[in-house]
Amino acid sequence: MSWTEIILIACGILSVLAWAGTTQVVWWEWGLAPYRIKKYGEWYRLFTSIFFHADLFHILINGFVFYSFGSKMELLYGGRSYLLLLLIGVIGSGLATYWRYQDRTNHLSIGLSGVVNAVLFAFVLHYPKATLLVWFIPMPAWLFAGLYLLYSFYEGQRENGFINHWAHIGGALAGMGFAYFIK
Repeated sequence: MSWTEIILIACGILSVLAWAGTTQVVWWEWGLAPYRIKKYGEWYRLFTSIFFHADLFHILINGFVFYSFGSKMELLYGGRSYLLLLLIGVIGSGLATYWRYQDRTNHLSIGLSGVVNAVLFAFVLHYPKATLLVWFIPMPAWLFAGLYLLYSFYEGQRENGFINHWAHIGGALAGMGFAYFIK
């Protein structure tokens, strides 16, 4: 069984367990709460938060993209280097979130999307001319990456909705940095 599959199974099990219980309690206990990291030193939240998802669509979209690109990158890097990419994705997305929201007592993030972006953007650095289907529209990977980062930065500035765009940016930059040094 691959690391990609193991992580997806863990996300599925822990998300379903949270949904079956009191999700808000579970998320506040294990989710990424930058203020609590700053005030209480709860750095474990960088890692535990990635295993929980808000709903079925959240886990399906993260799972689909993670499996699609994670499988390829795991074969390219091998087990140890791939785990290092995932770790750097956790740290990059978590630190971007911490930087942006450390003084907000009510901010909470959950989900694998920062790590997904690390894997996706590592792929883009290795295969910039690959064609990606983005909502059924074919485009080169490098173009998607640029548009996605612009969109994430724009939306991150607006801070509307429940999506942590700063985690996406942090994960993407971490993944590209990792791929650059590996390449």
